[in-house]
Amino acid sequence: MTKSGLKRALSLLLSVIFVFCASFLPASAADSKEDLENKIAAAEAKKKQNEQKIKDLQNKIDSAKESNGYSSDQIDALQEQLDTYQSQITELNSQIGDKNAVINDYQKEIDSLQKSIDEASESIETQTKTVNDTYDLLKERLRAAYMAGENSTLEVLLTASDYESFLTRLELLSKTTKHDRQLMKSLQDDIAKLNDTKKLLSSNQQEVKAKQTAVESEKADIVSSKSQVQSLYNTVDSKQSTLEKQVAQRNAYISSLSAGSKELENENKKIQAEKDSYDKKLAEIAKNASQGSGELPKPGGNTGGNTGGNTGGNGGYTVSPKGMICPLQYSNVTISAGWYGYPNHKGIDFTTKGATGNTYGKEIRAAADGKVLSAEYHSSWGNNVFIDHGNGVCTRYAHCSVLKVSKGQTVKQGQVIALVGNTGNVSPAPTPANPHAGAHLHFEVWINGTRVNPAPYLP
Repeated sequence: MTKSGLKRALSLLLSVIFVFCASFLPASAADSKEDLENKIAAAEAKKKQNEQKIKDLQNKIDSAKESNGYSSDQIDALQEQLDTYQSQITELNSQIGDKNAVINDYQKEIDSLQKSIDEASESIETQTKTVNDTYDLLKERLRAAYMAGENSTLEVLLTASDYESFLTRLELLSKTTKHDRQLMKSLQDDIAKLNDTKKLLSSNQQEVKAKQTAVESEKADIVSSKSQVQSLYNTVDSKQSTLEKQVAQRNAYISSLSAGSKELENENKKIQAEKDSYDKKLAEIAKNASQGSGELPKPGGNTGGNTGGNTGGNGGYTVSPKGMICPLQYSNVTISAGWYGYPNHKGIDFTTKGATGNTYGKEIRAAADGKVLSAEYHSSWGNNVFIDHGNGVCTRYAHCSVLKVSKGQTVKQGQVIALVGNTGNVSPAPTPANPHAGAHLHFEVWINGTRVNPAPYLP
């Protein structure tokens, strides 16, 4: 084979390889890129949601810690009151114990006096019986003497054998009478003394009882004071118990919130790790895919784009130097969140304000000519459209309420591709009472597979 023939063969082979690669590799890379982009978008949306949850949990923790109803200082103050009341109760119990000791001593004295009174009563009863018995005996003897008359006495005297016996009998009769009188008087004197003793003992007993009653009255006052203090103690103790339960509930609540926050943080770390992995894969795909200048193709390019100038442009829209128009063509458009307006927010959020500020349902227009790579629902992005504008430039339009285009469709700059909505992950989330809450357009610009700040690409 000649040298020129070899060159032609090599040229033909390279052409075949080029055509083969052009026919198969870009399509495969584009499909993988779209999958990864969706995964990254979902991961970022999940991270955003978790970060908001962590913020909400922290706010709840701070609110719980600052709540006046759960102050541990209040518990300490109540404990001081309890300690004071307990000290008073202890002192009153001591006083009650002292009074009980005095009352017991008085009772012992009363019991002793009662025993003496009982003994005196018993002695009086015995002596009275003796007096009565003696008195009855003397009465019987006197009655017998009376029945016998004076003759019996004379008979006793006259029957004496001699004068000496007479005198002896006379003296004996005289002594007997005198002894009887003395015996009766002695017994009566003993009874009188016993009655005086009993009366004195009873008087002493009444005095002791009076003292005992006075001490019991003092004890009753102390018991009443103790009851009042005990009631205060029980009230404070109940309040402290309630506060302690509240503190325990608060601490458990804070612990659960902290655990939830930690769990979300861990989940975010995993999401970030997965996102980094996706970004690396996306970067590899971007390297293998056809790269562009990052500028929109000039009019007449593969996409048929029309960049226009700084003003005028396609359909009278204001076009940026990089060839894009604002996707919302309304006079009251405003930016609610810019590039990194919150962590990892890689885009710009558009809303409308003022008299016609109901953003929901507003028309979304293609920022430039291009081809729709995807138009579908995603759990995080909601209804979203992804357009390839050529030269490595892509745009995304997320959270739409209605999609007006489909995958593979070619669109022109300014063409309505969707309507603004609040599908997917938006904040605030829509509710039955406010079904249009959170409506906005999330707009992204991608250059060679990497999201960039859209601001320099817009008018």
